Amino acid sequence: MFSKLFKKSKPVKTLSKPADLQVGDMLQLIDSFALPPELKGATLTVTQVNTYEYEYENEFEFVLKGPGQRSIFMTIENDDGEEWANFSIKIERKDVDEIFTLEQFAHIFDDEDLTEIDTKQVPEKFERWLDDSYKQCSEVYKGYYHEQDFRGRAIQTYAGDGSEPFEAFSLMSSEEDYFVHIEIWPDGDTDVSLMICRPVSDIVDLFPGDPR
Repeated sequence: MFSKLFKKSKPVKTLSKPADLQVGDMLQLIDSFALPPELKGATLTVTQVNTYEYEYENEFEFVLKGPGQRSIFMTIENDDGEEWANFSIKIERKDVDEIFTLEQFAHIFDDEDLTEIDTKQVPEKFERWLDDSYKQCSEVYKGYYHEQDFRGRAIQTYAGDGSEPFEAFSLMSSEEDYFVHIEIWPDGDTDVSLMICRPVSDIVDLFPGDPR
């Protein structure tokens, strides 16, 4: 009986910033028409945290799910003391052709100079995910993807841990708030993502999940 009376209660989990989100935590976004419909006023749950390893830094990717079927990916960027939330969605080959045309998109891989592409049309399902035009902001760069959360600990790679090398290209809009990101994997698969860069203040609330 006395052991029950003096049993320690579990510590209350708190969240002070989006970069500390864990699997099971939730975030709420501002109800603003500047955001795509999937993000506008939405409450999203973190389902996974992955790590992108580059030569000089690591980037942590939060996989988010809301009411819709589409996964949304988020990274938190610190630029000279200012924090930004980068939200992205993956699109399929047929979407690339519809939005940009495959012929125009191929120049990113073929041209020696940095490429510019124009948005030919904006399908309704990609409303507010696109700008009018993009310019390639880097030549191909390389990294390593880890299907693990390596925040606060050294990266270790071993067989079967979901780690893969990749090559990437990025293009950005004139205001540097919309991006097209391309990742090429060893088996030849190519992932194309549409990304928007928003002030981290667009995340208006954080909700802790169950403490682990």
